[in-house]
Amino acid sequence: MAVTPLNEWRASETRTRPAQLAREVRREWERFVVDGRAERVRAPVLASWERSLVAGVDPSGSRLAPTAAAPDEVATRWETHPLSVAAPLIRHALESFAGDSDHLIVVSDANGLLLALEGDARVRSQAADTLNFTEGALWSEDDSGTNAVGTALAADHAVEIFAGEHFVEVVQPWTCAAAPVHDPETGDLLGVIDLTGLCHNVEPHSLAVVVAAARAVESHLRQLLRDQDARLRKRYDRQLTETRGRRALLTRSGRVLSDDGGWLAGTRFDVPPDGGELLLPAGERGYAESLDHDAYLLRELTEPRLRPTPLPETARALADEQAALRRLATAVAGGGHRQDIFAAIAAELGPLLGGEDATVVRYEPEGAATIVAGVGPCTDVLPHDRRVALDDTMAITTVFRTRRSARQDDDLRSRASGPVADDARHPGRSTVASPVMVDGRLWGAVVVSTTRGPLPADAERRMAGFAELVGIVIATAESRAELSASRARVVAAGDDALRRIRRDLHDGAQRGLVNTIVTLTEARKELEAAGVTGPARELVDEALAHARTANYELRELAHGILPSALTRGGLRGGIEALVSRARLPVSVEVTAQRLPPALEATAYFIVAEALTNAVRHAEADEVQICATIDGSVLRVAVRDDGVGGARCDASTGLLGLRDRAAAHNGELRVVSPPGRGTLVAATLPIADARAA
Repeated sequence: MAVTPLNEWRASETRTRPAQLAREVRREWERFVVDGRAERVRAPVLASWERSLVAGVDPSGSRLAPTAAAPDEVATRWETHPLSVAAPLIRHALESFAGDSDHLIVVSDANGLLLALEGDARVRSQAADTLNFTEGALWSEDDSGTNAVGTALAADHAVEIFAGEHFVEVVQPWTCAAAPVHDPETGDLLGVIDLTGLCHNVEPHSLAVVVAAARAVESHLRQLLRDQDARLRKRYDRQLTETRGRRALLTRSGRVLSDDGGWLAGTRFDVPPDGGELLLPAGERGYAESLDHDAYLLRELTEPRLRPTPLPETARALADEQAALRRLATAVAGGGHRQDIFAAIAAELGPLLGGEDATVVRYEPEGAATIVAGVGPCTDVLPHDRRVALDDTMAITTVFRTRRSARQDDDLRSRASGPVADDARHPGRSTVASPVMVDGRLWGAVVVSTTRGPLPADAERRMAGFAELVGIVIATAESRAELSASRARVVAAGDDALRRIRRDLHDGAQRGLVNTIVTLTEARKELEAAGVTGPARELVDEALAHARTANYELRELAHGILPSALTRGGLRGGIEALVSRARLPVSVEVTAQRLPPALEATAYFIVAEALTNAVRHAEADEVQICATIDGSVLRVAVRDDGVGGARCDASTGLLGLRDRAAAHNGELRVVSPPGRGTLVAATLPIADARAA
């Protein structure tokens, strides 16, 4: 067992053997890739894996980090970047360590863009060729998964990432340690300093070394800032002295350099680039005058005090709406189920307008509405998929008739009847509903209501704008669902066609071949009885051999199409029949529970293709097959100990299996590092297969 590091941001204590640690983190990574769980992995690494998964990074993919800037642009960015002034210090602090351990010295900006790399030319070339780890490449977590540069930026903490802790498999032969560097004036993240090398050159002190370098750089930047502050105070001392009243000298970032008697201590101002009026802490008005574009002279104005004004409500409302839409877009992009998308829309609606209840309804052709999602004390008592009749007391009826937003600020509901009215009836309820248009047709409506007083005066306008974008979200979700259902129908139709072909082969061509074999066998016996020898008997023997061979090949072909053992015995029966013909040891753990036929067929073909790869190409000595039910999903995993290097592209059958798994809203991953075997793992939702 690996030694748990005392510092969870460090990969290992010095007494842990790197090879042992690499094997153990690799096993944890494989487990996480298969079922999303890991036990013996550091908390910062697990958190980074989860962020990478949410960002859509493919752990088994060979996609290199994206290039975000051309060489000329990178050079310009580096020349103007605050860390470039510390380049000699970074080199001095790290070059001896990097040279002894064949590590690269790397500096990135706050977005993970690599700005500068130094080190051994051979290592630089290998990193560039295999990883695109070079100037101009983007190594944020969202783009490249768990790595020291991206994870240090995401967590704002120094971190070491070793071997299999990297989320993307192609990066796992490497080790890296990075520390963030902050602007001493604003506290903003400037970027990271990183040491990167191959795993066999791992150094136990690399994290400590890179942290020391980052702290030295921050200290250097603080000293440069102090020197600059002193120059500004000296340069503008006369203006401060000659200015009447309370005054202060500000940096371009709004930090107070010098003030009259400390009246602005601890204050930072948001100053317009060219200067202008400001609101001072106690409500007074001030004016910031730009001084040669490197400082501001702030004077207190003598007019009456003003009350501080908060952020405009319109700006705050717009920011809230944009944040809600980003969350909904993320949910759709993540492939969420339609019902989950509807629930997310309802959950976002209420807080936007200050409502207690929020509902999403879908209009039906016969003039009714179906509640597809809702949140709130009133809505929670209504079952989803409940159909309600439209009457004049409901805002959604007005929306249905006019295709426009509608408001209801009285207790008209008290005159309505029926279960929905009974649940929703409350004197003084304020309700706003807006139409949701999908592909130019009225799809439904979003509704917000409250009993805490009228909804905001601009509620209809805000709801209409939000509902327009909700329509796009719903259209995307429905298109995704329709595509998934269409793919599932294609797969099911294909399986039905395969069953018919197998039946036709068995009842037609195969039966004819069997009859031919019987006839030729009888003819051979007659020839033997008659003592016939020579060419005639040889021709009969040859014909019999060809017929038997053709029958065997046809039987194998029919079995490969869709075996009867799968139809009769389910997934376990099909896989056991498959394994019985394998020419190497295979261990099997397969559920005996019957599943939807389409799901069983997909799981069977995944196992069959992976087993074929292990037997024909992987030079494996052993194969492990596991197909178990985990809650609402079927998890399938086939692992061999062969040569690895399997590809999941158009040249292999694995790509078709990935599409087949996607048709069930499932996922298939292939982990196949050269020389380390192959893992084919699939997660297939059972409920979606039953619904199909």
